[in-house]
Amino acid sequence: MHALLTPLEVSRAEALSDCEAYLARRFLPWRGLRRAVPPSAREGFAALYAWHELARELAALPGVFERRRALEELGHELERALREDARSPVGRALSFAVRRHGLAEELLRRPLLERRREEHLATFETREALLGHARALAVPEARLYLAVLGETRARAEALADACALALQLTRWLAELAPDLARGVLHLAMDELLRAGVELTELAPDAPRRLPSPALTRVLAAEVARARELYARGWELCPLLGPLRGRALAFVLRWNAATLAALEARKLDALRGPPPAGGLRLAACLVTSAATTDPPALG
Repeated sequence: MHALLTPLEVSRAEALSDCEAYLARRFLPWRGLRRAVPPSAREGFAALYAWHELARELAALPGVFERRRALEELGHELERALREDARSPVGRALSFAVRRHGLAEELLRRPLLERRREEHLATFETREALLGHARALAVPEARLYLAVLGETRARAEALADACALALQLTRWLAELAPDLARGVLHLAMDELLRAGVELTELAPDAPRRLPSPALTRVLAAEVARARELYARGWELCPLLGPLRGRALAFVLRWNAATLAALEARKLDALRGPPPAGGLRLAACLVTSAATTDPPALG
């Protein structure tokens, strides 16, 4: 069992400390991002971020049985957290965030249900089906973060939805290879077939080579769509104000840089996620601290 899900007798402060330590290990920019979150929202933000990162980690486990068992246990801990009877560090931290910020239970349940549904999916026949899956995963997360930040305007929610979809599409592009290894393809089948992509190219055991021109066209179109969503949602940064807006600007810049990194290696997404090191971290932190203006996304 994952350490954050292991039943432990810990205080709220200890549970939050465990979540913070987990995020620092798993997400390189966490400490910088944390400083950009308003103090009143930091604990709730950390609890929520740790919960979602843990769900992503468990959903990416290689073994089918191990993955399904872990997601089932995560679901049980969510119900315990909602009853204020959580047993694990991440559950206790989440339970506190739910109470303090009045987080909607449906928004917490829906992404987990969608991850468990994905266990029975391998492909998505149409782009509409793929985007529906993306919305079910990402939009509830975005709405929860807005709630933690105290933002309730309808305009903010619409912009957050666009940002959430951009981040989800970026994540799928970066993780195309590991997703294929566990049997899931996050590209629309109808678009692949129209482009003339040979599906054997996407087999996990296919010989290593650069993507074919047909697959490159599909990946380039996906990058363009993600960038369009970043551009559409970026207005949320100034709308949130100086401090909260800079926190969001950092997250968007960090992830948008993944698209540029993929392009720099000729959209070879089959090689695995592009590395992200200290230079990207420093650039995103410095720029986001100075301005909420969008980067050149085109």
